[in-house]
Amino acid sequence: MEIRDWLRQWKERHVLFYALIWLVCILFVLLRGSVAHLIRAEWLYIDLVPIFLIYLIAKEQNLKALCIAFVVGLLTDIFSSCHLGLCAFAYSAILLGINGCRQFLDFTNIKTSVVLVAGFVLAKWFLVLIVMSAFPSGQTLPSINAVLVVFSALLTGLITPVLFYVLDLALKGDDSNYG
Repeated sequence: MEIRDWLRQWKERHVLFYALIWLVCILFVLLRGSVAHLIRAEWLYIDLVPIFLIYLIAKEQNLKALCIAFVVGLLTDIFSSCHLGLCAFAYSAILLGINGCRQFLDFTNIKTSVVLVAGFVLAKWFLVLIVMSAFPSGQTLPSINAVLVVFSALLTGLITPVLFYVLDLALKGDDSNYG
């Protein structure tokens, strides 16, 4: 098998595109606190990971989305002070719920995606607070301002169309001819 055949297989499977999504999600989790501190917006919680997950669900890449959700959730748990597995559970449970309702949702409509991303962020905070209050581990519950959480969810939802457009351009750019 020649290099050209390998490149053609990678192109057909969009390997580089999905590897880029993995890399962006992991870098976002690793650098989230530093960037927020740098721009002095620690109070603002913009989460880009749900945007990528909803995009993958819309492109019928359910397994890839679930794997990213679990790994990114574990990384979030490792680098934060919450229970190990809590964010992984939250990301995975919400994603499974959205995937279960996919027959009732129109993922080609950008309004649906905006609402799903904003709802994803709200549901994640809701699940985290419920689990942390139900299973206390001696840690204090984080003080979360509900208005800021709703504002952050709406802002994350409003970023969705722009990132979907960029991801669509990148996916179409991945279809370039290697021959």
